[in-house]
Order: sequence, then structure tokens, then C-alpha cells
Amino acid sequence: METREGNFLMISGRLEARASEDIQVQALSHCEWRVIDRRIARSNALSLVGFIAKDHGRYEVMEFIDPVGHAAFSNLDEAIGHFVNISSDSAASAQSEC
Repeated sequence: METREGNFLMISGRLEARASEDIQVQALSHCEWRVIDRRIARSNALSLVGFIAKDHGRYEVMEFIDPVGHAAFSNLDEAIGHFVNISSDSAASAQSEC
């Protein structure tokens, strides 16, 4: 059974850190993104780890941890990097003003 603790995933009794390759960022609109942990089956609600929304030039993060976490960043790469334990080099192509 898989469980999640912040940026870590418990797999077979072992706590594994989330790395950039474990994250998938899906654009929902030109200023909203869904963040998925690829290590967890999409049919499992735990695969959804958070959302990013661009508002007035800031990237606001909502992370599904206990309690729910909120943070704001100046660019999309920093916001994505919040979901991993190492810097993310992922970037979404749509970053127009919201």
C-alpha cells in the first residue's frame, strides 16, 4: 500500500523522496496547472499532489499535505520545484499573463 508524507512516498515500508522525474505537470488553462506524482496510479487520489495558479505575476501553490500547504513563487520553475526535493527543470510552455 502506498501512502504519502509531504514530498515523500511510502512504498513497501520504505520512504522514498519525490524527484523531478516523479512529477508530471498538466496545464488546465493558460494560468493553472495540476501536479501529479507519476509513481502513484492515476486511479489513486494520492497521485494528485497539488495545483499551481498564476495570479498577478505570482505562482501560488496549493499542496495536498496535512494540513494543506500554501506557498507563492516568482516563477513557474520555482513553484514546480516546491513539489520535489531537488530543483525541477520542468517548465510549462503556457505562461501568459493571468
